[in-house]
This record gives sequence, structure tokens and C-alpha cells, in this order.
Amino acid sequence: MALQQSPLQSGAAVFVERHGYQLPAVYSDFATEFEAAVHTVGIHDASYMGRLKATGEDGLDLLNRMSTNKVIDLAAGEGAVTVLTTDRGRIIDVLGVVNQGDYVMLLTSPGRQQAVIEWLDKYTIMEDLTMEDITAETAMLALIGPDSGKLLGLPATTLPQDALTIQPVQLGEYEALAVEQPLGTLSRYWLIAAPEAAGGIWQHLTDKGATPIGVTAVDAVRVSCGIPEYGPELGEPYNPLEAGLIGSVDFTKGCYIGQEVIARLDSYKKIQKYLVSLRFDADAPVSAGDGLLQDGKLVGQVTSVAPMALDGALKGLGYVKTALASPGTKFDVEGQETVSAEIVALAQPFGPAK
Repeated sequence: MALQQSPLQSGAAVFVERHGYQLPAVYSDFATEFEAAVHTVGIHDASYMGRLKATGEDGLDLLNRMSTNKVIDLAAGEGAVTVLTTDRGRIIDVLGVVNQGDYVMLLTSPGRQQAVIEWLDKYTIMEDLTMEDITAETAMLALIGPDSGKLLGLPATTLPQDALTIQPVQLGEYEALAVEQPLGTLSRYWLIAAPEAAGGIWQHLTDKGATPIGVTAVDAVRVSCGIPEYGPELGEPYNPLEAGLIGSVDFTKGCYIGQEVIARLDSYKKIQKYLVSLRFDADAPVSAGDGLLQDGKLVGQVTSVAPMALDGALKGLGYVKTALASPGTKFDVEGQETVSAEIVALAQPFGPAK
């Protein structure tokens, strides 16, 4: 299958294959791009993310009955992060659900659009609901960094980490929908527009000071913020509590698919492992899949690793046994005699339990 190409490749220095796309890995240099996303504002072509449109009166009601968070009361312009789970409480996908008034927009992980449509369709019987994949019909850019809202001319906000908002914005001569969804503690806006407008919006925002950032810096920011990704940290091998998604689980809203399993795991403290943020020795030869050891015994596994431009250290994500999932706990890395890893935090991208 041929790789799709980002239309916003001008000036990119290095390319990489990700999510079925050929994407810019680096535009200028990693350090500059990482610095922009963390301290000012970076712009990234995120069109590989999935976008679904749900029309019909029963959209929010069905999603509320199917997923972990309360979305039934979202007013127009409001959104929330929720998780679709199997009847065994395993993750199908993490969704951004936004009420656009006359329809509901769902933001999915890359390539998960059809799986989400099929799962919802399986439980759609008499509901007034039509699901449409609009990924190919739209483009999506990401503005990441403290100055993101200022660049868009929007007032400063302090959204909860599991919340989203949506509003139209005018960017030069182009229109877009701005979906605000924090990236951990960083400000982030998704800009959804017609594909033919993407280049003009990109140029408008880079002229105003946004730094183009490739997937290498975006992934490093993700790992630094403790944000899991579908594949390495999310999917049916895991449940939401293991993956640190407890901030997007509402334990009081009532039943949903997988609710009994997740509630029992929480009530009886049966969670076997937790996703944690890790720090490694500088220049350590660590990669995803490496085992984490204590006293020679395998107690966890590294799932993602990314270099950090600001302090020279390696950061990562990984799953470790529950009894060891505390900041400050140290591990040996399997196959590396002189390399160690230390937990710096539990990964909770959408905040702690409500």
C-alpha cells in the first residue's frame, strides 16, 4: 500500500514513515523544534489523526452508554476525553468527543477510525446515528506550546486535562475549527480545515511565528508529558486504569461496555501494572521493548523512548508492576550492564481520579 504524503513538507530535512504516511521527521533541527513546542509555539501537520462525524439525535447518548466518561451533558462547543473498551475492559481507543451542535466530532488515534465505527455500529440498533469518516476530506494541524492560543487570537484558558472545546477561527483568508485539547500541561489546539486551506493556514501561522515541528519533536514532547500512544501503550492488551487514563473514567455515571470489569479492578485494587514516566542515563542505548529488572527479575518493560533536547537525558514510558510503580524507584535495563532507569511520575495524561 502506497504511503500518503503530507502536503506540508516544504523545508523538511528528514522524513519518516508513520501511521501510513510519509511525514517530516525534522524541519530544522530537533532541539529548536522541541524548544518551540515547550516554550513558545510549534506547528505540526497532524492529518494522520482520525476524524469522525456523528450525526443524529442519539450520538452523545450512545457514546455515553458505550464509553468510560460522562459525555451526555456536553453543551455545544464542549468536549471530553473518553475511552471505548471491550466487555473485558480492554482499550479499543481513546476518543476526543466534541459537541459541534448539529453533529458530534470524534478524534481517534491514527488508523483507528474504522475500528471505532464498527464497534459503535455493533451496538447501534434503533438509535438515530450516522457515523462518517471525514479524515480524508479534512486536514488537521496541531499548534503546541504556551503561545498557541495567543497566536490564534483566543483568550487564555485553563481547561481540565480531560476536556476539549471547539470554536471557529479566521486565519488570514482561511477558516478552520479550533479544537482545544491540552497535551498534558501544555496548551494544544487542533486546527481542522479543508485540505486546500491547509497550506495557506500553515503559511499564515508560520509567518506569525509558529515553528514547524516534525514527528521526532512531537513524539519527544508526547513522551515528556507522559502521554500514551495507541500501539506502544494503548490497545486491547491494556485497560484504562493500567494506562493511567483514570482521569477520563467517571465511576458515577452508570453502565457502559466494560464498566463492571473496570469498577471491580478499581474497588479491589487488582491492577497488575501501571504506566510510568521514566528517565534514563544520558546516551543510554535503550529502546522500546527493553525489559526492566529488579534483583535480576523482569518487572516491567519500556514502551517508548525519546531524547530530550533541554537536559540531554533520555525520557521514556513503560509499564511496571503495581508494587513498584512509585516515583524514585530504580531499575536495571535488560541486557545493559551499566544502564539504569528511574520512575519520575505515574503517567496520568488526563489527570487523577475525579
